[in-house]
Amino acid sequence: MLSFKLAVQNLKKGFKSFAPFIVASVTMFVLLFITVAIGQSPSLEHMKGGAAVSQLMTFGMWILAIFAGIILVYSYRFLQLQRSREFGLYDILGLGKKKIALVSFFELVLSYIAIVIIGTIAGIAFSKFFFLIFINMIGENQFDLAITAGAVFTVALIFLIFFSILLVIGTFIIWKSSSLDLLREESKGEKEPKSNIFMAIIGLLLLIVGYSLAVSVDNPIKALTTFFIAVLVVILGTYFFYISFTVWYLKWRKKRNSYYKPQNFITISSMLYRMKANAVGLANITILLSMSLVTLVVTIGIFVGSTQAVERAYPKEGRYVLYSQEKTTAQMVQTLKEKADQAGVEISNVSTALSADFLMVDGQKAATDTLRISPLTTQKTALRFSMTTLQTLKNLNEKVADISGKQINVLDYFGAYPNLKKLNWFGTQYEVKTIMATSDLKKYPIMLNMTTPMLIIFPNDEALYQALAAYNQANSERENSYQITPSLTVNFELQEQEQDKLRKAFEEDEGTLTFRSTELKEVQTGIGAFVFIGLVLGISFILGAALIIYYKQLSEGTQDKRAFKILQEVGLSKKQVAKTIKSQVSMIFLLPIAMTVLHFSFAYIMISKLIQIFGIMDNQLILWVSLGSIAALVVIYWLIYKGTSRVYYNIVEKK
Repeated sequence: MLSFKLAVQNLKKGFKSFAPFIVASVTMFVLLFITVAIGQSPSLEHMKGGAAVSQLMTFGMWILAIFAGIILVYSYRFLQLQRSREFGLYDILGLGKKKIALVSFFELVLSYIAIVIIGTIAGIAFSKFFFLIFINMIGENQFDLAITAGAVFTVALIFLIFFSILLVIGTFIIWKSSSLDLLREESKGEKEPKSNIFMAIIGLLLLIVGYSLAVSVDNPIKALTTFFIAVLVVILGTYFFYISFTVWYLKWRKKRNSYYKPQNFITISSMLYRMKANAVGLANITILLSMSLVTLVVTIGIFVGSTQAVERAYPKEGRYVLYSQEKTTAQMVQTLKEKADQAGVEISNVSTALSADFLMVDGQKAATDTLRISPLTTQKTALRFSMTTLQTLKNLNEKVADISGKQINVLDYFGAYPNLKKLNWFGTQYEVKTIMATSDLKKYPIMLNMTTPMLIIFPNDEALYQALAAYNQANSERENSYQITPSLTVNFELQEQEQDKLRKAFEEDEGTLTFRSTELKEVQTGIGAFVFIGLVLGISFILGAALIIYYKQLSEGTQDKRAFKILQEVGLSKKQVAKTIKSQVSMIFLLPIAMTVLHFSFAYIMISKLIQIFGIMDNQLILWVSLGSIAALVVIYWLIYKGTSRVYYNIVEKK
């Protein structure tokens, strides 16, 4: 069959043209295969929290599948653009559009088979490697990854759908284009974006609105609800910025007298041409880089900070908790020691803690320095409080100002009441001696609440019980109300190998016995799967940006080769022309990464609040993770630029 033979011949002789598309497809196939293989592996059945890991992997699979589809369409459209002249010649020679579409069909079939085979082999190898990374992240010892035929079938089916879509797109373009259109398609470039002052202003306003939403976030839950709106607004603003504002600015520069100076003439004209041709591509690169940076910062921040969150909740290896108003912490210590003697284990470094959490109230500012607390009536003024005692914090070696009588210290989680002096708690007036921030406490387990939260620190147990009784009494007549019971906690040290013995001794006890090492493993399993998906997505976004940069360098090289010759013909030396082109390429390279850092800088507050949802309150940790991620992304982006720019210079400088 002629069409099949032509397809085979095209793949052999035109491998250089097909290579970027094949590489992009295999890369996305492997990334998708890794996620599916781990998510569907029977190995997860033997792992604690394996069901949750499987669900997270499935979620990641769908996100990757959507992203892979976008990249494949972009790559295949570029391949068609490069081969449009070839298809035009086929049509002129009488092959006909039906047979040209058939050639394209066989090329896709052969490419699909090669991608599935290569991608499966590479996917199995990389899945084993990434699974080792994953289980080390979650602290497991299950090193065997069983890859099922179902995983291979799932990824192959997803890519079959993608290639069917590519066939429809390719056939439609061939069918609707004339021979002359196909011959000219390669040299047309991207359409010039329409730009004017009105559209440029809209772009800037969208960015300002998105940035304002990001910096105005004052608590994690608001950050979660605001995040998606801000992201959509900034994405739209980014596109408007590139296709309207940059082009309008360059056109405005072109109208000024300074434009006719030699250095400005070449720079502005070249930049204007590049922005016209590449605005959408540059916007895509900026968005992908921003997505990868946010993903990496959030996932790495959560992973690094998860240990800190567990250590806050478990200042010592063991924790014995009881919710009761009848018992005291002293009685609980006695019970713990009796159980330890019964189990034949040794405990040490015992300390106690008293707290009450999830107190929902109405909070009204009676004056600039006074907060009046009353029973909850509406969610608009709702506050959620926690309580503890001065001795509890001192047992954890926290540095807190001494208080007595009707004095209290207040930990204001999000700085909502910086000037608070008095707290009217259901009719009882308390003097606020010190306003504290989360950074002031290093070991106390910070309770993250869903509304503007505060932690009240009372001078002793009796003061806490009185305040809690006032709360329960005030809320007793309210519909759907419930009584808050104080939490009594005993923290202690214990050898890990003796945990099971003590746990058996507590089997019939009404309290709850847990251990830091066990909790840490459970957290690492859940967080590890989340972080793993985040890292895979981050890598995917970076690779997507790299592919777009590569295609841009390839297409610009062909177009700039003509400009290179024209500039020399009008009198510029080869050295001057080369310097000019290098300058323009560098400027185009710097713009996306500069916009990415700008986006992230304004989103930093919102991102830090999102990370706080996972109980990670160390702002310094989040800052260092952010700076490290930015530095890593800049280095990776520079390496991508250096690698892809060789393609550009090889085309431009080729005689």
